[in-house]
Amino acid sequence: MKSIIIKELRLQRKLILIWSLILILTAAFGGIEFMGLQNQMDMLETTVADFPRIVKIMFGVDAFPISTPLGGYASMFYWYQLVLFALAVYIGFHIVSRDEKDNYADFIYTKPYDRKTVLLSKGTVVLIINAIFAVLTAVGTIIFLVPFISDGQTLMPHIVTSTIGMFLTQLIFSAVGMVFGSMTGHFRRGMLGGFLVLIVTYAIAFSIEYIGNLDHLNFLSPVRYFNLVSLSQGGLSPLYLFLSAGLIGGLMFLAVKGIGRRDLI
Repeated sequence: MKSIIIKELRLQRKLILIWSLILILTAAFGGIEFMGLQNQMDMLETTVADFPRIVKIMFGVDAFPISTPLGGYASMFYWYQLVLFALAVYIGFHIVSRDEKDNYADFIYTKPYDRKTVLLSKGTVVLIINAIFAVLTAVGTIIFLVPFISDGQTLMPHIVTSTIGMFLTQLIFSAVGMVFGSMTGHFRRGMLGGFLVLIVTYAIAFSIEYIGNLDHLNFLSPVRYFNLVSLSQGGLSPLYLFLSAGLIGGLMFLAVKGIGRRDLI
């Protein structure tokens, strides 16, 4: 199992390096932009207030005034989530389907490991990669955003809880990708299926946010499990921690069953 994990990490190192650089640069540019707007916050807040509510939701500036530390962080965190959730689906799907697509399956699946061991090893790699990206967004925020916001230190507890919540949601979407990667032999259809799930969950999340007073339906969309508003008010919800763990476990079970039925070689 260890050899598979090391091998997969080596195969994924280019993806890790490229996206790590992109995430750090995103945090840097966001911090620089926010610093440049410090003297124009009143005008920016007035402009944002004039946006239709659906637009504010789509750009992550609906929950908090953008002139506040939490509002500034929320506007960045929204885009972090959007990028990392899509990337999580891709990573989960790619790491499973790549073996067959690149004719690597006849090598890895003829080794003295059963398919369950191989898939769980790949799942461990997915966990490591998602953890790297989640930590990098937090570190980038602390380095490039917190110092340039008035009372930026007050963000630290929110950064910790939101990063943990984002990481768990990444794992859910990666598990979705792994399910599609294990069950379909068609690369394009499987990838589209994974991204369709992501789009549907975002559509549900937007609807809940826009209509309002529907927080009891948050369980329908992983995007809503650890939203910044609920995290800022009550921290990490035990209910959604258990629900996330259950979803990840259930999806991994389906992925193991799916890969067991596939004709890979």
